[in-house]
Parts: sequence; structure tokens; C-alpha cells
Amino acid sequence: MTGGAAILSGRRFRFRPVLTVFAALGLLATVSLGAWQLARLDWKLDLIGKVEARVGAPPAPFADVMARARKGEDMEYAPVRLRGAFAQAPAARLFGAYEGAPGHYLFMPFKTDEGAAVYVNMGFTPQFADPDDVAVPPAGSPATVEGLFRAAETPRPPAAWFVSRQQSADGLWFIRDPRIFAAPSQRPASPYYVDRFAVDGAPWPRGGTTRLSFSNRHLEYALTWFGLAATLFGVWLAFSLEPAARPARSSAPSA
Repeated sequence: MTGGAAILSGRRFRFRPVLTVFAALGLLATVSLGAWQLARLDWKLDLIGKVEARVGAPPAPFADVMARARKGEDMEYAPVRLRGAFAQAPAARLFGAYEGAPGHYLFMPFKTDEGAAVYVNMGFTPQFADPDDVAVPPAGSPATVEGLFRAAETPRPPAAWFVSRQQSADGLWFIRDPRIFAAPSQRPASPYYVDRFAVDGAPWPRGGTTRLSFSNRHLEYALTWFGLAATLFGVWLAFSLEPAARPARSSAPSA
């Protein structure tokens, strides 16, 4: 007799309504989370492949890449080139960290030769950087900027519930959305921006800080959720089986 058969031998199934309802809810949750992690795995593999294929390409004109993005094509992380001048509108400081140090990312408004209003992420500046080591181009100065094409950050629930879309008292923003940066000055802004490449010169703000390596543990997470589902099913089955009642022996004397 096998191990499973030995466990079931001499037992009968007893339906327990409350236990079954809670077990079903738990199974629904764990299986759904496992399936969601598999979907995330496909998304992550696609993202990694896309980044690896694009980042080494020569920069294309920003206007061309933006036109393709507006038609629905995914152009994230495509190298682009901006030509124009930094605008007079206020810059935006986005709270963040780089290599474990807190600080901010500086987003400067830029007016392209084609007339588009675009924000450029100039890079990271640590919180306690020496002011003498910080250098930004003056407004109105002509410039050519190369970097990676990015779209505005749009967190979805539940993450969106915990991300502030308001500016802090000390002037920091918490979401990468140029339209939010431009709203206080009532200026138009493209929903796309550019993460500037690293350039020589003053160390801050430091460009080239776009995260291009992504952890991929979604298969591990999926297997964990499916394992929990299997365990939950086993617990439900164990509590639903009880020893079968033995037939009562007759006490009548034999003839």
C-alpha cells in the first residue's frame, strides 16, 4: 500500500462548510498571485530584451521618436538627441537616491528647435553636495542633449495610493511626470522626457543614472505562491478527513 493510500485508508471525507469557504478564498488568492507573477515574468523578460537591444543604438531625433510614441509604439529607453535651448521655466527637483545616497534628480525644461516643451533629467545630486561642485546650464543657453527616451511615470493601484502627486514644502516632487512639474507655472509640457547621458564637467548633477539592470525573481515568486496553494489544499484535505466509524461488534453469544 502506497503512502497516500495508507493515509486515506480507514478515513472518510466530511464536508466542513466554514473550512471550505476559507480554504477556497485562500486558494483563489494564492493561485491568482502566482498567475500574476508569471505575467510579470513575461513583462520583465520583454523589458530586459528591449533595453539590451536599444541602449547601444545611435541617438535618433527626439521629435521622430516622440511621433512614433504618440502613435502607440513603445519607445522606452530609445537613445534620442535634443536640439534647442534650456527654457526660462522653473526646474523641478525629484526626490530619489543613487548608490545608497539620498538626494534629488534635477529636471530642467527644454525648448526644442521644433517648438516642443520637454523636460530633461539632468541627473542626480546628493543631498549634501558642495554647491561649488554643482553646475547647471543657464536658461536660454543653446544646447544639444543626448539621452534615453522616457515616458511619464503612471503608478497603478495599489502603488498609486501611496505616491504623492503634490510638491513637498521644500520643493521636492515624488513622481516622474513632466506634466505635474509644469502645472504650477501653467505651462504645457510633453508627457515624455529625456534621461541625459553622463557628460564630462562638474560632477553634479550626474547624468547616466538610468537604471538599466533589473532583478528578475518573478518565477521564484510564482512557484512560492503555487507552493502555498498546494500546502493550503493539503491542510484543507487533512482537516476534511476523519477516521471512519467502525461497525459495532455483536455481543450475542455464539450458538
